[in-house]
Amino acid sequence: MDKMETDKNSTKDLFIVDNTKSEWSVSRYIKEWCDVSSNMDIATGYFEIGALLDLEEKWRKLENIRILFGGEVSRRTKKSFSEGLQEIAKRIDISVEDEKDKNEFLQGVPAIVQAIKEKKIEFRFYKKTKFHAKAYITYFRDDIYHNIPSVANVPKGMALVGSSNFTYAGLNQNVELNVQVNNNLTELQDWFDYHWDQAEEINDDVLEVIERHVKEYSPHEVYIKSMYEYFNNRSKTITEWEKTGSNIYGKLEQYQKDGYNSLMEITNKYGGAFLCDGVGLGKTFVGLMLLERLLMKENKRVLLLVPASARKPVWEAKIKQFLPHILDGFIPFRIINHSDLSLPRNQEMLQQMAKQADCIIIDEAHHFRNRHSKRYRKLFDLVGMGQNKKLFMLTATPINNSFLDLQHMIELFTQRKDNFFKDAPLGIHSLMGHFRKMENSLNQLILKRHENTNTYNDINDFNEEKDDIFKHDKLVNELVVQRSRAYAKKSSKQYGGTEVLFPERMPPIVANYSLQKSYGKLIDLFINSFDRYNEKTNKHEPIFALPIYSPYDPPYYLGDPNEIEPMKKGRQAQIVQLIRMLLLKRFESSPAAFEETCIRLFRRLYKFVLEYSSETKKRTVKKFEQRRNNVLSYILNSKEEEFETEIEFEDDEFPDYLWDTEENMSLNEFDFDIMVDDSLSDLELLASFLEELMKFTANQDDKLTTLKKILTTDKLLDNKKVLIFTEFRSTAKYLYEELNKIGINNIVQLDGNSKVDREEVITSFAPFYNDSTPQEQNKEIQVLISTDVLAEGLNLQDASRLINYDLHWNPVRLMQRIGRIDRRMDPEIEKELIDTYPSLKDDRKSIYYWNFLPPKELNELLTLYKNVTKKTLRISKAFGIEGKKLLTPNDDYEALKEFNQQYEGQESREEQLRLEYEKLLKEYNNIDQVISNLPKRMFSGKSTTFAKGVFFCYRLPTRDSNGNWVQEGITKWYLFDFHTSEVIEDPYEIWSNIKSDKEDKRVLTITEEEFNNIKERINKYIQKYYLKPGQVPLQYKQKLLTWLEIV
Repeated sequence: MDKMETDKNSTKDLFIVDNTKSEWSVSRYIKEWCDVSSNMDIATGYFEIGALLDLEEKWRKLENIRILFGGEVSRRTKKSFSEGLQEIAKRIDISVEDEKDKNEFLQGVPAIVQAIKEKKIEFRFYKKTKFHAKAYITYFRDDIYHNIPSVANVPKGMALVGSSNFTYAGLNQNVELNVQVNNNLTELQDWFDYHWDQAEEINDDVLEVIERHVKEYSPHEVYIKSMYEYFNNRSKTITEWEKTGSNIYGKLEQYQKDGYNSLMEITNKYGGAFLCDGVGLGKTFVGLMLLERLLMKENKRVLLLVPASARKPVWEAKIKQFLPHILDGFIPFRIINHSDLSLPRNQEMLQQMAKQADCIIIDEAHHFRNRHSKRYRKLFDLVGMGQNKKLFMLTATPINNSFLDLQHMIELFTQRKDNFFKDAPLGIHSLMGHFRKMENSLNQLILKRHENTNTYNDINDFNEEKDDIFKHDKLVNELVVQRSRAYAKKSSKQYGGTEVLFPERMPPIVANYSLQKSYGKLIDLFINSFDRYNEKTNKHEPIFALPIYSPYDPPYYLGDPNEIEPMKKGRQAQIVQLIRMLLLKRFESSPAAFEETCIRLFRRLYKFVLEYSSETKKRTVKKFEQRRNNVLSYILNSKEEEFETEIEFEDDEFPDYLWDTEENMSLNEFDFDIMVDDSLSDLELLASFLEELMKFTANQDDKLTTLKKILTTDKLLDNKKVLIFTEFRSTAKYLYEELNKIGINNIVQLDGNSKVDREEVITSFAPFYNDSTPQEQNKEIQVLISTDVLAEGLNLQDASRLINYDLHWNPVRLMQRIGRIDRRMDPEIEKELIDTYPSLKDDRKSIYYWNFLPPKELNELLTLYKNVTKKTLRISKAFGIEGKKLLTPNDDYEALKEFNQQYEGQESREEQLRLEYEKLLKEYNNIDQVISNLPKRMFSGKSTTFAKGVFFCYRLPTRDSNGNWVQEGITKWYLFDFHTSEVIEDPYEIWSNIKSDKEDKRVLTITEEEFNNIKERINKYIQKYYLKPGQVPLQYKQKLLTWLEIV
């Protein structure tokens, strides 16, 4: 074998070139002939630019090179020639792209281009049949040949014939079999010439392919391609079905189409996605589009989960209007209420749905943010049963209390698999850990910006900081589709679609009232009781001991406190806190609401005292009954209302177990004498409250008087529809009864337990925006008093006046309420409304809303709220909105501006980027064609006053929707900063540095060595922070698309 290795290339009659050693490579053979030849004829199946570059500068010594090649062509038609030419162009294009991996600046390629132009290098394509010959024919230059002794008997020319294509691999890497032909070269030359004459000249075609790689591109061209790659990679291409088969798609604005496409893409990849567009931006229509796609195109079994208040007037009405066919026949589709999940009678039905459903669309999905609520647990179990399900979650408020709200909703489709997002592009190995980092980052940011704050109590106190963390989080950006109202307006305008119209939201009007006037001495009694002194513990404690709700607190519990289940202990503390908070909220809401809660609590405590009093304590109870006989009689004669739980207004603020008490308490475990004593103390305080309330008349109620005055005298409300919101049913009933007494007509009260037809009430109050007309209604409602059962998802914008009767303890709820009338306007409906009521023409341009506030007692209420909840609530006396302390008029203005920005939604940095991309789409309406004419990898340089560095646009591998790894994954931007030597990933910050206009000149100063060093650092960065944590298989690599020097 060794002998053969030595002698095989020097056989006397046969000279073999096979690439097995560098000295016997085709590359070396051709290079040596370039030194002594005048021209070269090459026949090859394939050609790559790397073959010429491999010859270094030696090919330039030749006067002429003719390259003849073919392709996979078998038909003698123009079409097949065209296809073959395309295949050749594609191969050459790929070869140039591959060359860039080791020769970024394509050194040597401009010389090849010039040689092609001068026809020193010629290309022809043999089209008659498949051409797969390989030959290299060379001739000595005359000056060389004449110096060779004749006795050497060396022929004028020679040829290498065999298997090597004119590619880098064919010349160097592959084991080939080529032999040198010394004799009969005339016949070989005739063969070549014959086929050359039969072939098509394609110099211009080859030149076109290569030239676009060596062209000096402008910064603007690199900018266009970088933006295209960044956004096009995030956009799903619509199918013919959307264009011609969908009833809904054509009715969507572009931002809604983009949202729909993104949601489909995200759920295909992760199994769940969130649509979190701002209030009034048409999430329902995107939901309808999803419904139509899943049912009609993908034949999925779909469950639609909606709030009870929105089922008939919104979802069922819109489905009947736009998708009536899905309600008939055998379409596998069900729609149920959120509250249906908790009802015992529905459990068998839910079991079947859990086994059969493929997809679940959840409207107002934030109601499933609380892990401890019954509905959350039921939905979690439903998703986990049967086959894997896709979840589409629609909510304008994904974050209500903390970032953990979003975590809990994500866990519905991850089923609490903590490493669900371990693969690229996220590389998150612990979901819980990720959200802990988000919470810690928020705390750090708050601490940095607010010197006197150690941590945050309520996330809504720090909206700017919350958004900074939320909108820059990689998981949020991967799962959440969120567009602001500001973006929707600009985007629709740029796309030339229907203008997105909203009414002008006027500054809030404060309705001042006095709790002191209303409650008299009761207010002092109430406020002072929140700081009660406990003689047993020698401590100041909040209002009420509530031993029946906190039996495991000392000194009631006699057992080992370490043996108490943490969940039970936490639940107990939560109930006590919520009851205290309810008392505070209901006290501010109305005397009726406060009285109802006092009576309810009194009954619970009194029942416990009667059941658990010892013989000694019974005498104490008897004395209490004699002393408070009038209160007991009043309570016994009053009707106990069903407490307003989340079933009424679908809010997770109050868990299912509110008002639950510990059952079957053992005499050996608890000190009932102390519990009875503390319960009697609570009963004494409640009796004091109730004695004052028993004397109360509506005429004393300053808050009610203020409302009556606004409704009857304020010109802004003259003949205008008004929506009055209150948190509590008892307050709503109270207002309804009292306003009726003063002759306010066409008034209706609605709550979760109202027996009236909710859909009928909604269409009577807002007929135009609920597919009806006033003529179709028996009586049009002018004043609608409602609990928060109507605060979400409904179209009530026939009205343009809204009153928040209660202090808005929850800013998210405030925005949801305002969003019932501050919604996108439909030009056709507006025309119909104004034609019917011409006097409303000017009025339709603006909305007004009132916030009820007690200025004198506000600080005391907020202090009590903080004592009870440990949260700081900031409410302005001047405007009634969250914000600053509002000590000066300028502060007032800034706070109002801040609230408006929060409500409108400031364009996020990502939205600003998208708007810039939409400008490019408008400027280049054939952008796909523009990009297709550019090389896959290109570069330029620009001068700027900003950061100095090198920008990189990379394509990174990810898993596809089937879970398979793919090379063509996501596009990411990186900027290497010369000043700090750090890598910047923030797309907006990078965009601000690479944005280029057509006029910007190309400026390039970096050497290839400098560039390669920086590129190597970026590649290591990608390896460390993307490929490795994302567990990307080794065979999948990052691919550079564009780069830009910034000088």
